[in-house]
Amino acid sequence: MAALAAMAGKLGLDMDDLNDSDRPPPGPPKDPNEPVLAPVMGKSSVEVIEGSDEIRPEGWWHPKGASEQGQKSDAPVLAPEKLAAEAASAYVETVPFDTFALSDEGKKVVLYFGLPGAKANLGKDAVAASFRTQALEVTARVGSKRYRFHESIIYEHIVPAKGKVKVKSDHVVVTMFKVHAACPWDTISVNRKAVGPVRTSPPDHGRPTVVTASGDAA
Repeated sequence: MAALAAMAGKLGLDMDDLNDSDRPPPGPPKDPNEPVLAPVMGKSSVEVIEGSDEIRPEGWWHPKGASEQGQKSDAPVLAPEKLAAEAASAYVETVPFDTFALSDEGKKVVLYFGLPGAKANLGKDAVAASFRTQALEVTARVGSKRYRFHESIIYEHIVPAKGKVKVKSDHVVVTMFKVHAACPWDTISVNRKAVGPVRTSPPDHGRPTVVTASGDAA
């Protein structure tokens, strides 16, 4: 610094002039009427909207909000949509048919299921019979009751595609056609002792053939 001062003295320069040469040139003169703004010290500024007295979440809306400041909205006020409650499923009681009878007619076996007022009370396709090669299920729906007859293994093999169902005044008639016409039937269920131990689950007797029937209430 001393050497620099000595050199400036030989050249006839002042050290203050050298320091001022590094400074930027002065700007235009300031207007004396311009307000002096306080310097920003790193604090975030908060914009206050006139008329708002609270911070509300994004998307907030209330039908009274438009009239808080004496203004009315032209948009119609819609009531909140109510979600449809899941309809409770109707209770269905499964019961056996009142009576049952079997008739062996040679090539076919006819089953009679007693159901008082069947013709008058059964609706469209209310009776359904599911035929398999060696399995049968019959159901009839009347109001909150479902009448059901089920045999996972029947006495002999049948032809599912030939199965028939009819609704009479007080009973349901199901007809099954035998594979072996010479084999007599005296019961619907197979004698499990003759074919081996009882199966823990019913065997697969093929794709079912479902036949339906209707009553007068259809």
